[in-house]
Order: sequence, then structure tokens, then C-alpha cells
Amino acid sequence: MGTGLEDRSSRRVGVMALENLDNAVCLALANVENAHEVLCDALAGCADTVLPAQVRACVEAAEEHAAFGEWREARMLLTVAHRLLSRGRRAVAVPAPSTPGDVIVNQR
Repeated sequence: MGTGLEDRSSRRVGVMALENLDNAVCLALANVENAHEVLCDALAGCADTVLPAQVRACVEAAEEHAAFGEWREARMLLTVAHRLLSRGRRAVAVPAPSTPGDVIVNQR
């Protein structure tokens, strides 16, 4: 009986792990010279999560390039990983800006 709740809970944990990895990728892009530690921690946090093979390959290759001081290659791979991770997120509805007359203020 509890499998539905457990499935949703484990799915949410997986989504959070992927979001943390994406945040780490963005952090690494901002400071590629110190990317190794951030990415290692984020990948460790995804140990129990189904991580797309292309994302893992990009992040691991970026780490390797960064270790050799190949910043351009590391940035390119991190950008690809970020785009792959962003693709799976749900779109967020952003309200349209208000226009004159769409809100009526009660005057006394």
C-alpha cells in the first residue's frame, strides 16, 4: 500500500539530486578552476539517482579536462551537461505583466 508514496518520495529525491547536480554544473561554469570538488560532491549525491549517461559522461570529462587546465573544453562540456539537465525540467508558468485596467482597486 505504501509503494505509491514511496515512489513519489524517491522520485522527488531523484529530482532534487539532479537539480543539485545542475546547480553544481552552473557553479563550476562560473569558477571552472575549482570545479573538481563541486562536481565530485554533486555526482556523489546522484549515486542512487538514474542519471542520463550523456550527462555523467560530460561531467566526468569536464572534470578530467579541468584537472589538466583545459578550461575551454571543460566549460564546453559543462555547458552541454547543463543544457541536458535543463531539458528535463518542467516549465514554470510566469504570470503576464499587468496592463492598465486589468486590476480594479476598490475606492471608498
